[in-house]
Amino acid sequence: MATNELFLPSIEEIIEINRKFNGGVRRGDLEFILSKIISLKLGNDHKKNVARSAATLWYYIIQNHVFIDGNKRTATESAKHFCSINSIELDMPPNGLIYVSLKIANNDIRFNELEELIYKRLRRR
Repeated sequence: MATNELFLPSIEEIIEINRKFNGGVRRGDLEFILSKIISLKLGNDHKKNVARSAATLWYYIIQNHVFIDGNKRTATESAKHFCSINSIELDMPPNGLIYVSLKIANNDIRFNELEELIYKRLRRR
């Protein structure tokens, strides 16, 4: 894999993650978030690229209320899945994941702060 090549979860994979939490989807909003990731200006630092992209998924699924229900859980699991398919682990305990999702939902964390937090918690698998 090239250092700046990222693998995105498909829309269907993210919808399937949400189905586990019994939600409906605003598909156009989800497509917009994935296109936002595709259009990111990526550098040569794979870990930074993964952090920025995972933050985009996590932050905007919650902020944009893409799903009828289960946005925080779906966003968290989608960010973790994104890291995993890019050979990186998000090393954060479950209570930390919940805490971060609540901070996003309550507008208590800015996007760049989330990106930095994720970057510090990424580990190569």
